[in-house]
Amino acid sequence: MAFGPARKALAAFLTAAAIACGWLNQGPSSARYDELLAQARASKSLVLHAWLPFAFAYRRSADEELYFAIGSAIRGAPFDREILLSKRGDASIAFRKLPPADGRWHVPYAEVPFEYPAIVLPFILLPALAATTFAQFAMWFGALMGGLLLASTELAIRALPDLRGAARAQRWWLAGALFLAQGGLLIQRLDAVAAVFLAFGLWAAVRRRPFLMGLGIALAAAAKILPMLVLLPMMAADRDAWRSRRAIGSAAAGVALGLAAGFVPMLLLSPGGFADFVRYHAARGLHIESTYGTVISVVRFASGNPEPATLSFGSFNLDDPAARLCASAAGYLLVAAIAALTAWLARRPAPATASARADAVARAGLLGLTCIWLFGKVFSPQYLTWGIPFAVGASSRRPALALLLAMAISQIYLRGFYDQVVEMRALGVAALGIRLAAIVAMAVLLGRALSGGRDGTPSEPSS
Repeated sequence: MAFGPARKALAAFLTAAAIACGWLNQGPSSARYDELLAQARASKSLVLHAWLPFAFAYRRSADEELYFAIGSAIRGAPFDREILLSKRGDASIAFRKLPPADGRWHVPYAEVPFEYPAIVLPFILLPALAATTFAQFAMWFGALMGGLLLASTELAIRALPDLRGAARAQRWWLAGALFLAQGGLLIQRLDAVAAVFLAFGLWAAVRRRPFLMGLGIALAAAAKILPMLVLLPMMAADRDAWRSRRAIGSAAAGVALGLAAGFVPMLLLSPGGFADFVRYHAARGLHIESTYGTVISVVRFASGNPEPATLSFGSFNLDDPAARLCASAAGYLLVAAIAALTAWLARRPAPATASARADAVARAGLLGLTCIWLFGKVFSPQYLTWGIPFAVGASSRRPALALLLAMAISQIYLRGFYDQVVEMRALGVAALGIRLAAIVAMAVLLGRALSGGRDGTPSEPSS
């Protein structure tokens, strides 16, 4: 019997949920994977041999081990001190002072160094409270992050006017494909927290609720800082909603409340710890996966003078005069890019219908994110997770396919040959170059769509 539109939408949602909370959440820790590999060599189990490639592809990340160690340190439980020290590389001495495992709660920032804003603490502590081992923590953490991505997708779909049935199913199938392309990064990092707040901001922007829009975007910024930069492009895409001082004032109040929720607790817990947090991120070097790092890698590889990146501040960074110059200029270039994008969007014709407005705001938000990805001094591949609700909310499919390609390339090199990226070898440099080209193509396609070019496809009709 053929499925009706509602059942098709439910089937698409359940598939996306199974991918996010089940399929991507199957990986063991790196240590456990090594044990499984040894067992497989001594075993003829077809099931074990068949699972090993997936166990490798979705094995748990060092970031999750860091989160578990932080959650355990805050609770006074035993934790892996080595993972905290090694993951942070040569960060300042403030990030090397760790509390004893004495069974007592220890204050974040003051006693437990923490490189993330306070708003993400509950998303670390909740799985930590439910777990006694890293394997348990990773399972609960992954399920929580998967749930947040499902919520962000639903918010993006609900932002679209009168989208029902088969059209909803198409959006959920797209979300499932993006989940698969992003792979373990989707649920093994905290970026799902920023994604769900960005999706809330998108929903509020389309519904013209300025206070909630400002609150949502600011909460995303309180989780990951950089998402704050999408606010102005999204406002410019629907400038008719911002002609009154009341609307602007409401959005500003939402922003103030969201930022306060993220950063005031840090100041209250430890003013010195907040200062250490600011210095930590200001001192980060040029990430090898950034646009600048990619260009430097290509130039060095072509000249036959590659120099491996070094681990510092939780990522592999470049440290030489050219890299330091790029890192210093990156902030200014990023702000200039966002300002130019906002000015350009403000000159576009105003959307004529509710569907066109939703489309324009989603595309502008995704284009703002591409500016962050292209011009920031740090571009961790998990940042691509932020784009999922915007890609789902926009009617254009070509930019979504470009995002899917960028995600897939990142997953392949992270799991397959990240050492070649770090060491500036041929395959790694090529992967970075192709991924950069995919993001640039996405930006071009979004720009053409917002200009009414060939990719300016209308939203699907509701059914």
